[in-house]
Amino acid sequence: MRPGQSAEDRLREALRARADEVETSPDALPNIRRRTAAGTWQRSLRTALASAAAVAAAIAIGVVVVASAGDEHRTLPPGSSPSQSRSEPPTSPSARPPSGAAPQEVDLPAYFTRNGRLYREFLPATAGDDAGRLKAAVTLSLQGRAKDPDYKSLWPADVEVHGVAISGSQVTVDLGGVGTAPAEAKLAVQQLVYTVLAAARYTSMGHSDGVRLLVDGQPVARLWGAVDTSGLLRQGTLSELQAPVWVIEPDQGAVVGKTFTAYVAGVVFEGTVRVRVRDAAGAIVYDQSVQLTAGAPALGEARVQISLPSGRYTVEAFFVSEKDGSVQWVDDHEFSVG
Repeated sequence: MRPGQSAEDRLREALRARADEVETSPDALPNIRRRTAAGTWQRSLRTALASAAAVAAAIAIGVVVVASAGDEHRTLPPGSSPSQSRSEPPTSPSARPPSGAAPQEVDLPAYFTRNGRLYREFLPATAGDDAGRLKAAVTLSLQGRAKDPDYKSLWPADVEVHGVAISGSQVTVDLGGVGTAPAEAKLAVQQLVYTVLAAARYTSMGHSDGVRLLVDGQPVARLWGAVDTSGLLRQGTLSELQAPVWVIEPDQGAVVGKTFTAYVAGVVFEGTVRVRVRDAAGAIVYDQSVQLTAGAPALGEARVQISLPSGRYTVEAFFVSEKDGSVQWVDDHEFSVG
């Protein structure tokens, strides 16, 4: 305490110091939603009331602490870099379904492909226990039920998920109707593996070491005669498989307020991307260079706040080639400002 410092100044400094110690998570809001769905709304309510009281106290002395709490589908996919741990889905027991949980509406991660890379969405599904959640996520992914029409599944339209079994940290997926090999057979298998490993984080497993594949109940040494599936299938290298630039927020088809957050991610040289917004006529109404939290080969992320009048828009994220200045790896979502 400095001589002559008022009580108000001391309280302001204390609040600022406490805020500096807090690491906000993009999963804050979805954690509350999951706890509510799991029947623990009392604890969520106490937490929310305590947070509201803290904010009210801060406002009373002129200090406002802003925390970023994203939706469940704003989290980034599992990765191998420690710098990504803040963005990985939650693994606390409160985020997982209890044993024998009744079916309920949940948002689950599912991977799709575009231009030879993987993209992920969170999609609604009705599921109960761990195996049910994994089966639902795999079904969404392989059957290509993405919101973004640019995202596709490499699996045949007739593919079926017969069942999912869990043994320790390993997941066995039994498929049917796998048809003939797609042009990108290895990427198709990784589409499955990425989905299972991402969805496992929203079960009591917390994580999965890998996937074993069955076709019509039987092990297959080489799926489609093209991909080795004789052993445990593991997630491939993030920087080689995931899209270099990725729009996470706003979601495809979302309706947002006049001031909203654009959330992007990518594995980009020096972590520099551009965020651009076009109106319904295609005119550029926002264009900004954005620095991600990390550069390649790590996965970085960034959030930018944008204000626009009511209307329909398209948000784009991409990077500019260092060689020739060309636009590379555009990902876009259509959305509306209410």
